[in-house]
Amino acid sequence: MSVKRSLRTQLIFQYMVIVIVCMLIIPTAISELLDMQFRNFASERLRENESEIAELFAALYVQSGSWDICALLPMDADFLRWPMVTVQLTDEDGDEVRTYSRMPKREKRRGKNKENEPEILKEELIVSNRDILIDGRHVGGLRFLCVPFNFSPEGAFLRKFNRIMYYAVAFMLVTAGAIAFFMAFRISRPVLNAAKRAQQISRGNYQIEDKMESDITELSILIDSVDRLGSTLEAQEKLRRRLLSDVAHELRNPVTIIKSHLEAIEDGVWQPTPERIRLTVSEVDRLSQLIKEVERLTSIESAGHALALEKGDVSQIIEKAALVFDPLYKNKGVTLKREVEAGVAAVVDAGKIRQAIENLLSNALRYTDAGGEVSITMKKEGGDFTVEVRDSGIGISDKDLPYIFERFYRTDVSRARASGGLGIGLAIVKAIIDAHGGTISVKSKAGEGSRFTLKVPRRDIE
Repeated sequence: MSVKRSLRTQLIFQYMVIVIVCMLIIPTAISELLDMQFRNFASERLRENESEIAELFAALYVQSGSWDICALLPMDADFLRWPMVTVQLTDEDGDEVRTYSRMPKREKRRGKNKENEPEILKEELIVSNRDILIDGRHVGGLRFLCVPFNFSPEGAFLRKFNRIMYYAVAFMLVTAGAIAFFMAFRISRPVLNAAKRAQQISRGNYQIEDKMESDITELSILIDSVDRLGSTLEAQEKLRRRLLSDVAHELRNPVTIIKSHLEAIEDGVWQPTPERIRLTVSEVDRLSQLIKEVERLTSIESAGHALALEKGDVSQIIEKAALVFDPLYKNKGVTLKREVEAGVAAVVDAGKIRQAIENLLSNALRYTDAGGEVSITMKKEGGDFTVEVRDSGIGISDKDLPYIFERFYRTDVSRARASGGLGIGLAIVKAIIDAHGGTISVKSKAGEGSRFTLKVPRRDIE
């Protein structure tokens, strides 16, 4: 079972792992690189010094024709350069002519600090040989004894540099730890706040106490999403409560009427005349219609699934839907105009498309008073077909417009109750159009009517 850690702990741990790995790799690489560069530099400089000394002795030999003049050079001659300790000169037979050393001069210059210098054993010195050639003839040789690199000034500088670098690494680790804690707190705090906000929403507390903010784009998006989720759920909760109240109110009236009629007949107050029985049956029909409306709520979930797609004539689908509503519009005194382009073919679910159109026509009729006008137009636009339903009804206010496609939402509760609507018609329309890959939009102003526009792809109709 994996151990769960907080986001802050995870961030600090991962950040410190990255820092520690980098602090191990980078300083080690720098140290190795400097060591290699310094060793190469010291080796090249030593070779150059050896060549200069060999040229010096060759010039002295040419000048005198023998090695006697070399005996006049002081044994602690300044031509020796560190890390050279001694140079032994031999003749062409390999016999020693003289040995030169710079140690006496160094010891004299060091004075009292001699005991502080590291002791170099003779067997630790590096030995190298070089021949002295004049016109291709071997006239002598040089044997150099040099201090190892670790005892050279370059080696001492490198050791001092490494010590400083180790201190710097330790300081950087401490600094990185402080930065890691700060960054982890800065990143995790809005995430934790968003998580707490989500927990509050899950408990039904939709109101935002403190506005959460972050200057990190992704976290800002997360915070805004959680806030919108809370607002949406709060709106849905209000709609749900209003729906329950509406359903209870709508069901209570016919049930009360039916009960009172039956009790009156049972008590002999009313005679079971055909007229009174028809009145009771009409209330039963009203109750049945309300139950059907409640059942239609489930169709919102299934409206966008299991589409029976087939090639069909969309023009005929629109005409049939309008034809069904002609009597209803005439009875209310509302004019229904239609302008449908003929012969528009598309691959759609004919039943669902017709249901969407009928819902729009029913909605337009419900909110358009007698003497008003409703028009439906359909035309082909490229690879799509568009349907527009325009009415001269009461319109929709700006505050209601963003929510009209939400299930259970009703812009005018009193008018909706009078007409028996539960506020699911437009939600079903949107679900159907979304399932077809289309879009639905609305333009409306209170008192000036509404215009709904559907845009649906015709798909591959070949």
